[in-house]
Amino acid sequence: MAQPTATAASDTTAISGTRTFSHALGEISIPNVPQRVIALDWMYLEDVVALGVQPVGAIDLENYPEWVDLPLTIDSSVVSIGANPSPDFETIAALKPDLILVGSLRGETIYDQLNAIAPTMMFNPYLKEGEGHPYDEMTTTFSTIAAVLGKETEGAQVLAKMEQTFADSKEQLAAAGLADAKVLVAQTYASNNAAEVRLFTDNAAVMEIVKRLGLKNAWSDPTYQVWGFSSVGTEALAQFSDIHMLYITEENNDPFQSAAIKPYWDSLEFVKAGKAHILDSQTWTFGGPIAAEVFAQRVTEALLSESK
Repeated sequence: MAQPTATAASDTTAISGTRTFSHALGEISIPNVPQRVIALDWMYLEDVVALGVQPVGAIDLENYPEWVDLPLTIDSSVVSIGANPSPDFETIAALKPDLILVGSLRGETIYDQLNAIAPTMMFNPYLKEGEGHPYDEMTTTFSTIAAVLGKETEGAQVLAKMEQTFADSKEQLAAAGLADAKVLVAQTYASNNAAEVRLFTDNAAVMEIVKRLGLKNAWSDPTYQVWGFSSVGTEALAQFSDIHMLYITEENNDPFQSAAIKPYWDSLEFVKAGKAHILDSQTWTFGGPIAAEVFAQRVTEALLSESK
């Protein structure tokens, strides 16, 4: 078991007493301002650190750098609480948290165990049809966490900076003649000598960002995808011509460059036109406002490099 060490969550002292907040399971009472936060989802780890708070523990810190690259510093004292998908309850209890943040994907089955240790807030970024948009859920959750931690001012500043980044990127893209350009955003990986492609749908948080950059989603799936993407084979890409494709993959392990797939890939109209771009494999599409900013910046940089 990892040895717990303490990192104060906040030096806010002006707020005291019990406050009530909404989360995925209704309402929860939180006494005072939590000082020892545990984040059992990388999104909430990002949110807390973006607010200037270091949690005492977070899930799977060993693998975090492999998948996520954000301009945030996680203190070395933050304890890694097991690997995905199962946290280490012994470590959680030993850290003596006064707030636990968890996503519904993990939290639905372990919420009662967590809440027995400390007040636990569960959030659900994976919305069913008609329940709202994940982008709005992301910003609302961030603002809720900011309020719980007594960091409303800092939270508002983070969101305002994110919106300004979107506006700046939109202006740059429009100036380059890319207003209303159609784009595909994808994650791809190799599987059994084939490329598996995840095309993000309109109900993905990242596609709301794309919209705010003045771009349009070229992919339409008539079936609602609760995860925000459709899993397709490479043959689905043949239907697209005058589009820009931005895909997240490992640069040195791009499945489209494999001997079996490259001839087909090179024959695609948008590839021949130089409109296919790799986004760094650490481009995180399931994060909070900082991840949203980084995603917008990388999309903008890729498209502007194409237009030169």
